Order: sequence, then C-alpha cells, then structure tokens
Amino acid sequence: MNIFQSRHFREFKIVLILLGLWPSQPPLQRNCTRFVVILAILSILTPKMIKFIKLIHDIDGAIECLPMIIVHLVSLTKYLNWILNANKLKTLFALMERDGEILEVDQDIKIMEDWLERIRSVGATYTTGIFSVLGTFLVSPAIPKIMDIINPLNESRPLINLYETEYFVDQQKYYLYILLHAYMTVPISVAVLVYFDILLGTHVYHACAMFKILRSYLETIHLDIHNITDRDQRKSEIINRKIIHCITIHKNTLEFTDELESSYSTAWLIMLTLCTFVITLTGTVAVMKLDKPMDAIKYISFSSGNVCHLYYTTFQGQQLIEESTAVFHSAYFSDWYNIPPQYQRLLIPIMIRSMAPCKISAGNIFILSMDLFSSVIQKAMSFFTLLSSMR
Repeated sequence: MNIFQSRHFREFKIVLILLGLWPSQPPLQRNCTRFVVILAILSILTPKMIKFIKLIHDIDGAIECLPMIIVHLVSLTKYLNWILNANKLKTLFALMERDGEILEVDQDIKIMEDWLERIRSVGATYTTGIFSVLGTFLVSPAIPKIMDIINPLNESRPLINLYETEYFVDQQKYYLYILLHAYMTVPISVAVLVYFDILLGTHVYHACAMFKILRSYLETIHLDIHNITDRDQRKSEIINRKIIHCITIHKNTLEFTDELESSYSTAWLIMLTLCTFVITLTGTVAVMKLDKPMDAIKYISFSSGNVCHLYYTTFQGQQLIEESTAVFHSAYFSDWYNIPPQYQRLLIPIMIRSMAPCKISAGNIFILSMDLFSSVIQKAMSFFTLLSSMR
C-alpha cells in the first residue's frame, strides 16, 4: 500500500508544501516558503510586543495584550520545532512509507484506510472550528461600519481595534492598513497552529492503525491453533509466520512511536505552558470587556478556540495510549497458552511491552491525555480567579 497516495495525504500534502514542510520539497522553494511564514509571524508579533512593553505597568492593558502574543509565540514554537526537527519529520514519513509497504492483505489496507479517513474527517472538523473562531475574531472590527449602514447615528461609531499594537503611527489615520496587515498575517499564524496539530494527529492515527492491524492478527491466532499436533508441520509454519509478522509490526510501530515522541516532546512542554496562560488570559480579558459586548464576544470565542486546540491535541495522545495498551488484551485473550511453548516465548515479550502504553509527552514530564486536559483547565481556572482578584 502506498500511504501517500491516500485521499488524506493527497490533500494534506498541498498544505505542507504551502508551509514549506514537505520532506521532498525542492530546497529553494522550501526555504523561501519558511522565510515568508516566519516573517509573517514576526511582523505581527513585533508591534504587539512593543505595545505590551509600553503597557507593562498597566495591569489591565498588559493582560489585554498577552493573549494574542502568546498565540503567536505558540505558533512560532510549533513552526520552529518543525524546522529544527526536519530530519526527524523526514524519518517519520519514511517509517510511514515502510509500514505501508508491508500492508498487502486487503484487511490490513482497509484498517489503514479507515484510520486515514478518520483523521481526514477529524482534521476537517477541527480546521472548520478553529477558522470559524478566527473569522468571528477578525470580523469584529467591521461591525461598527455595518451598524453605521444599518442603523446610522448622528456620528460614526468608534472603531474597534483587532488587538493592541504599536506601529508608531496614528492608528486612527492608518486603521485600514493596520487591519489589512492583521488580515494577511494572523491567518498564517493560525494555519501553522492548526496544521501542526493535524500532522500530529496524522502520525498518531497511523500508529493507532498499525496497532489495530497487529491486534487483528493476535485476535485470530486461536483460529489456527486448535487441534494442532507436532506432526502438523504446515499449520505450525503458518502460526510461526503469523507470530513473526506480529513481532515485526509491533517492533516497527514502537520504533515509529519513539520517533514521534522525540519529535514533539520539547515543543509541547513550551506549548502546554503557553496554552494554560492563554486560556486564563483570554477568559480574564473577556470579563474585563463585559461592558463592551462586541469585544467580549471576540475574546470569549478566542478562549473557546484555545480550549478546542488543547482538547484536540490531548485527545490524540489519549487515542495513542488506548490503542497501544489494547494490544496487551488482544495478545492475552488469543489463547496463547494453547500454543506450543516455542511460540509462547515469542508472544510474551509483546504482552509485557504492551503493558506500558506508548505516549506523547511534554518534555518527559506531562503525558498528553484527557487527564492532562482536565488538569490544565483546572489550573487555568485557578489562575483566572487569581488574576480577577488582583484587578
């Protein structure tokens, strides 16, 4: 099976090329694209940082600046992680291609295609949700202009700034240009956030598919071992080949998950810290803006998007944990104790290793899982209460 000819990869490859992250992309094209993406993120991050520094002694003003700053820092962290781990990313794609080559049975191909279609569907839903939040955020400055047309007053309604920035110009006079700059750069930063997560999901779902294929073999071993005798050489060879195939799949998938863990671990430690603060701060700013409903809605939607972002990634980690540990149960309930002793010794290492789940960690400290999601939300609410009491 050629995994990269699947529907998911045919579509996703285009996005990775546009972001300069496809491994086989021509070096000149890749480097130029990366330069443009980094320039776009830095060009919007810089005026926000300048404004934050100017407002550092104004608690409310500083808090209002921080959410968007942190979002762009998360985006930059993800993108730099991709660049710095380009060789690991290339290795992951090579391992996926290798895994695809050993899938020759229709059942195995069907399992892989089902998981790839699942991440395609989940990714489409996630992308739609995040960009819908982004759309709500970006459209807020246009509302006063629309209201001036629908329900005009004796004077124009005050302009809404998308976020706090400092360009060292008259922001009322150059309002349109500042807004256009945001519309050109913020979607790029958000796209990096979204497609980094979808790539993580793609890798996780590939590993889950391989574990599922392994389980399908383990769960059917008992069909081959009934009535086996020492003289039944042919059936004995079938079981031998099947178990060796299981060992190969398990070893290859563990190699893939180890590479996956090392590729994302450091970046996720940084991102997890930043995500906790951005959820806290956007909630705080939303409360601060309750007297300005349009601004409040903007930050509430922004906070919701960050919660969805955290949920998506921790859910991927939970999927990997569950599918990897399910291998133990499939092996244990395969009637392995009825297999001749020489084959039992081959299955036992699979069972022992599967008792320890494969995982994605944040700096080898926190494990991406639904428990972590609950913990982060709880801590974010605690910080939110603390910040609210300080105001």
